[in-house]
Amino acid sequence: MTTEWSSIELDQSFSENMDTNLNGNGSNAIILPQKKKNKGKGAAKASGKNKAKEPQKMSKTKERKLKQIQEEKEKRLLLSRSIEVLEKHKIWDGAYSLMKCSGTVGQIETMREKRRRAVEFSKAGLQVPEEISIFKRKRKEKAFKVVAVELDGNQSHLEHIHDDSQLLPVKCADEDVGSQPSLQVTNNNNHTCMMEGAESHSSCESDERLDTNSQCLQPGVSDIVHQNNVLPTNIMFMDCRTTPIIVHVSRPKEVEETRQDLPIVMMEQEIMEAINEHPVVIICGETGCGKTTQVPQFLYEAGFGSKDHSDRKGMIGVTQPRRVAVLATAKRVAFELGLHLGKEVGFQVRHDKMIGSSCSVKFMTDGILLREVQNDFLLRQYSVLILDEAHERSLNTDILIGMLSRVVRLRQKIYMEQQEKLMSGVKISPENIITQLRLVLMSATLRVEDFISDRKLFTDTPPVVEVAVRQYPVTIHFSKNTKVDYLGQAFKKVMSIHKMLPPGGILVFVTGQREVEFLCKKLRKASERLTKKSSKLEIESNLSSDVDMKEINEAYEVEGNSPYQQTDMFSDDENPHDAEIDCYSSDSELESGSEAENEDEDVGIEGSKQSGLAVDFLKDAVGLSSLKAAFETLAGNLSEPDFKQNTDLLVAPATEGHLESTARSAGALYVLPLYAMLPANAQLRVFADIPEGERLVVVATNVAETSLTIPGIKYVVDTGKEKVKNYKYTSGMASYEVQWISKASAAQRAGRAGRTGPGHCYRLYSSAAFGKDDIFPKFSCPEISKVPLDGVVLLLKSMGIDKVVNFPFPTPPKIEALVEAEKCLKALNALDPQGRFTRIGKAMGQYPMSPRHSRMLLTFIEIMRSQPGYLRADLVLAYAVAVAAALSVSNPIIVEYEVVSSTSDDGDREEKNDEKPGTEKMKEKMEKQVRKKAKAAAREARARFCNPSSDALTIAHALQLFELSDDPITFCKTNTLHLKTMEEMSKLRKQLLQLVFFQSEVCEEFSWNHGKINDVECSWRKYPEKQPLLLNEEKLLGQAICAGWADRVAKRIRVVSKSEDQKVNAARYQSCALKDTVFLHRWSSVSQSAPEFLVYTELLCSKRPYMHGVTAVNADWLIKHASPLCTFSAPLTDPKPYYNPLIDQVLCWVSPTFGPHNWELPLQSLPIKNTTLRVSVFASALLEGNVLPCLKSAQKFLAAPPSNILRPEALGQRRVGDLLNRLKIGLRLIDSRAMLREIWSEKPQFLYTEIQHWFQDKFHACFAEIWEQMHEEAKLECNELFANRAKKDRKLIKKH
Repeated sequence: MTTEWSSIELDQSFSENMDTNLNGNGSNAIILPQKKKNKGKGAAKASGKNKAKEPQKMSKTKERKLKQIQEEKEKRLLLSRSIEVLEKHKIWDGAYSLMKCSGTVGQIETMREKRRRAVEFSKAGLQVPEEISIFKRKRKEKAFKVVAVELDGNQSHLEHIHDDSQLLPVKCADEDVGSQPSLQVTNNNNHTCMMEGAESHSSCESDERLDTNSQCLQPGVSDIVHQNNVLPTNIMFMDCRTTPIIVHVSRPKEVEETRQDLPIVMMEQEIMEAINEHPVVIICGETGCGKTTQVPQFLYEAGFGSKDHSDRKGMIGVTQPRRVAVLATAKRVAFELGLHLGKEVGFQVRHDKMIGSSCSVKFMTDGILLREVQNDFLLRQYSVLILDEAHERSLNTDILIGMLSRVVRLRQKIYMEQQEKLMSGVKISPENIITQLRLVLMSATLRVEDFISDRKLFTDTPPVVEVAVRQYPVTIHFSKNTKVDYLGQAFKKVMSIHKMLPPGGILVFVTGQREVEFLCKKLRKASERLTKKSSKLEIESNLSSDVDMKEINEAYEVEGNSPYQQTDMFSDDENPHDAEIDCYSSDSELESGSEAENEDEDVGIEGSKQSGLAVDFLKDAVGLSSLKAAFETLAGNLSEPDFKQNTDLLVAPATEGHLESTARSAGALYVLPLYAMLPANAQLRVFADIPEGERLVVVATNVAETSLTIPGIKYVVDTGKEKVKNYKYTSGMASYEVQWISKASAAQRAGRAGRTGPGHCYRLYSSAAFGKDDIFPKFSCPEISKVPLDGVVLLLKSMGIDKVVNFPFPTPPKIEALVEAEKCLKALNALDPQGRFTRIGKAMGQYPMSPRHSRMLLTFIEIMRSQPGYLRADLVLAYAVAVAAALSVSNPIIVEYEVVSSTSDDGDREEKNDEKPGTEKMKEKMEKQVRKKAKAAAREARARFCNPSSDALTIAHALQLFELSDDPITFCKTNTLHLKTMEEMSKLRKQLLQLVFFQSEVCEEFSWNHGKINDVECSWRKYPEKQPLLLNEEKLLGQAICAGWADRVAKRIRVVSKSEDQKVNAARYQSCALKDTVFLHRWSSVSQSAPEFLVYTELLCSKRPYMHGVTAVNADWLIKHASPLCTFSAPLTDPKPYYNPLIDQVLCWVSPTFGPHNWELPLQSLPIKNTTLRVSVFASALLEGNVLPCLKSAQKFLAAPPSNILRPEALGQRRVGDLLNRLKIGLRLIDSRAMLREIWSEKPQFLYTEIQHWFQDKFHACFAEIWEQMHEEAKLECNELFANRAKKDRKLIKKH
């Protein structure tokens, strides 16, 4: 230590002399060698002894060297001063045991722990705090506190304040005492005082006195200010604040140890201060910092969610975008708090709910909270709401943020109004008291600009609390260039890492399920070949004994350095910045061949200067690995191709400080897939232990970016691609497109390598491409810009928000998207042409589902209400609910696929060199035969539940068989159905059935009037026959589906133009939303019949635009359920208008067309709008006996045929004019049998004279009998008067 300090002093003195000499004041100036000058001139100048020496100007090289010396001097001085400061403030070793961890703040200490701490304080010679003191003094009298304050600078006043004084918090602006807590004291004599340093009152006794001449206050004595005296100008009073609230929590010991490692626990005070002071707070923290589980606990410990505190009595609501996260987080938080799941901590998802009466913390999906806002806009049951994973920018999250920004402001306004009323003496019942609502937005990589810059969303800019994540260093490697074949490059990179780098799991990011399965299959094959080759090499190496590798290893070690260790110049101690997460470099260390020969960029390793010596060559990592590989080749342990590859590969820096042998035998790969549709048990395999000696390789989609943390991952291979579903608002066409990820997603993927230890991320694209924002945007597009907004518009309008454009979206959608959404709702008849809610639109807004699915269910209920007493109504309802569930999820039918990639096969050609071509061909033939047999078996099994009229009915039938099967897993395997999707569909069906009966109680107009929910479930549970539905029942369901997707109709195209592809083996259709041709997929159950008209639920463009979720429809259904899209001609004269006695209406025939393409539909009868024509047709039908059958037998008694009334020239006849004028009574028209019955009940002789004039004079005597018979028939119903006609119509309905 003395030598170090002496060297520092010498450096300081040397530097001081240096400064003096440089300034020209010193005698011993340092003369640096300069360029040689002319000797003659130098001698002539030296001869002048009396001349003063002029200072010479220094060159730039000298100035740079002097600057370096000066910088080193400053660094030494700074280091020495830092050491002095640290030594000055260093605490003694015994004090560490007396400190408490911040994570244990708020915990209740047992008596044993208090005694132990008291003994430790006593041993250390410190005063034992009163709260843990073993011997507490009992005071017989009330203690008095002595406080003083200096008012005039020279005088001090003493005041005795009783312990029962009222203490109110205030704030002091004095700079000297401003950092200490202040208390406003009001004694019994109404003297107001201010006491500072309240925590130090224990050291002040009641009988203490202060020196009046002292000019400074003694430590531990507080100041007091009299209210009657003049107060100093630097003291300021604030409003009273409530005392801090602490809810004690007893956590398990292992939980406390785990919490200490979470970065967010250290920021608890900062987070809670922000939440208490601001209504909206944004918390940004990377995945793994603990924000999801710890922030709800911070709020719970601060008293939120407790019924004991009136201002914080509401629940703590936490939303998650996924149900899996809701269940897992609720269970974890309940465990850490030591509370019961389902009582104090509850959760609610779409299919499950567990909430107790004393619930304080509630976890739920964002959709659940969105429905609660509809029922209670103020959300009175919550005091704090946390929106987690806000960076995903899901549709529900964006709507919630916009709504809650208004709810927070409205709650604040009502709270202030109620406080003013309470201050004025107005009493408010506890149930009606509104507290302030606090909103917390949490995310990993939040696009904060959308929330801070948008004043329309938040008037006051919310604070942003950033939580630094404790992550191990991750080195990022870019490729030299960006190649198109990212799958082939990913395969090569994984195999290179496996062969060359130390043990550690590998996580590969690809775009979709097909690529995951394809790459997993390819890696497993490569692993098998590699294992066979390594075992073969081991056998050969054991047989060879020509070269002793032990002697080569001894000769291989140079200057005491093993090839397995880094030299000093490459060590991590000398280059600490090489392992930082932002250390971007090229990944040429894993590139083979000529690409790596000329690469100058190394990964975290600085290249040494080439001196040409053999020792320098051996110091280089490349030289060591090359020499080692050469020796092993001579020993027979390495083949020639492997030797060539190893000489070209440069090993990346080992994170542990040691390099593995490049020629070691690689073990097998333990390859696992991971994607969203993978069953839960298969997803959990990535967390299980891997077999010994194998390396874990997880091939995943972007599900693994934020949702899961896979242990043991050390290497990440990022293809930079993701599959995104894009939606075009104008055409309604969706397409899955593979595109580049955002920079935020790339950072998330790279962070996966540093969760459990230092790691590496290999990006299969260049740094130049990554730097361009048009290729790699900073953030991903929010979901609201990629999905249809019909549900959003319906939801907002149902909440009374008519102008959806003015809604404060965090990222406002395009105006075109909102216009198309409103157009869709008008097509579904949810809105009228003026944009107002219709009768069925109000009911649709109450269903927590897509407008299309709610329209389908409500239409079916409306149809069945018109058919009372139908025996199989409950079964048909069960199928209607199953259809709605089937159309709400993805298609569960697994279609076999074959991935053909000519470029991807290049990566494993080298691996196939040792395989016999005949063996490979035989394996491929066998695989093809197996796939062909599997397809045939699946097609036969699928024929059991195939419905040729609708894909939705096919899936609904499969769902019924799935729920009735004894072994659902075997059933799905046999019928090639996706198990996870079928389970999801089954849960959704049960929930929708409950929803239908719940809404039946709320809305009587669309209530189910047949059986109860148990009757529907029993009919569904009966094992069906070959065709469980009758033909007319299928058509009823088809009408309901047509009503839900009325704007997605397609018509069959019989003629194919020459410009179109003639080889397409699929039926061609023209969609009403597109001009281009769309195709019916051959896997559809409707493809065999190819009907004239059909509706589709989705138009997906792969190679061609294919329709999915297809259902055949009749042209008459389009007029009935899609009338807003139909155009009707003027009433036709041929055929003539007529009166329909079964519906008691006057109708006319029109020629309808559908959609923008004006497809001609069959003639349709509609009610006549022209009042004159309507009355004329009714009068003619009345005389013909179509209204009252008794007049049909009296046609021979009439003076003129009734059809004359419809002739224009007949209007001049008296009998015609009298009858038509009599049927018009002011604004009241008699144009139906119901109106006629009503007027006859008032005036029995109405129309007696007018009808009698139509009879011949000789039959006037018998007209009285006919008149009485007309009155009797008017009292009967339609089905009773025209029973035969009603039967015929029912038969026609069954046929159609």
